[in-house]
Amino acid sequence: MFEISNIFAEEHDIPVMSILACRILEDEIFHVLSLKNAFDYLFVADTKETHGLIRRLKTGGTPYTSVPPDRIHDMVRQAGSSWRSNIFRRLFRKKTTDDDFILVVHILELGLHRDLKLLRKGVYAAIEQMSVYSDGILLFYGLCGNSFQNIENDLSDIRCPIYLLRDYEDNRVDDCISIALGGNRKYEKAFEACRGKGSLFFTPMWASNWKDVDAPGDKQTDLKTICDSFKRHHISRIVKIERSTRHDPAFEQNINQFAEMFGLEIMSIPGTTEIVEKCYLDAKNEIMNKYKKAHC
Repeated sequence: MFEISNIFAEEHDIPVMSILACRILEDEIFHVLSLKNAFDYLFVADTKETHGLIRRLKTGGTPYTSVPPDRIHDMVRQAGSSWRSNIFRRLFRKKTTDDDFILVVHILELGLHRDLKLLRKGVYAAIEQMSVYSDGILLFYGLCGNSFQNIENDLSDIRCPIYLLRDYEDNRVDDCISIALGGNRKYEKAFEACRGKGSLFFTPMWASNWKDVDAPGDKQTDLKTICDSFKRHHISRIVKIERSTRHDPAFEQNINQFAEMFGLEIMSIPGTTEIVEKCYLDAKNEIMNKYKKAHC
C-alpha cells in the first residue's frame, strides 16, 4: 500500500477503464485480471468487498495499488510526463509507454441484492461517481431481475460509455449463473436438463457467500425458513458449476456442507469464463482505439 497525495491535474492522459462488479463475480474479475496484457496499472477500490480479490492478487504476484474510493480520481488525472513517470514507476516498478492502460476495479456488496431498488440505486450512484475519471465502465452484473433493464436510458447523460455483459448472441446476460454457464441459451439448456427436480445453481462464490444475501439475524430461525422454502418449491438438488479442471477443495467442501445441511443431492456441470473474457477485451480494445484516434 502506498500513500497517495493529490498531485494530478484535471485531465488524465492515459486511457482509463473501470469495472464495477458484484462481489459474487470475484472469480470472473480475477480471471480477466490474469489475462496477458490485461492492463498496465491496476487500482483497486479499498473496501471490505475487495479484500478477497486483493488476497488473490497478492498470492499471484499481480501488481496493484489499493486506493480509497474517494481518492481514485486523484490517481487517474493527468500528470506531466515527469510526474507520471516518477509516480507510476514507483507504484508499479515499470516504465510508462504511449500505450499505457489504467484499470480501476470497484466491487459492491452482495447484500444489495436484498432489495432490487436498493441494488439499482447503489449501482447507479457508483457509475456516476466512476464516470468522472473513466473512459468506459464495464458493468459486471447481469439484468439481476431486470434491475438494470433500462440502464442505458436511465444513465444516458453519463459522460463515458457503459459496457454491459452480453453473450455470443449479443443478448444481455440474465444473471451471474448465466455468466458462469456461457450465456442465456446455455442457462436455459441447463435448466431444461434439470427439469423434474427443483435445482439451485452454485458457483464457488455463491457456495461461500450465500448467507450474505439475506444477512440473517438468527441463524437457527433462518435455516428453518430456508428449509421450509425448499420444501415448498420442491428443491432437491444443488448444481455445482465447475469452472475448470483444477480441483477446488473449498468449493467442494462448501457444496457438500450446503447439500448435507438441506438434504440436497449434488450434480456437476461445466462452466466457462468466455463471456467476461470476451466482453472485457472488446471493451478494452474499443476504449484504446477511441483514445488513440482522439489523440492523434
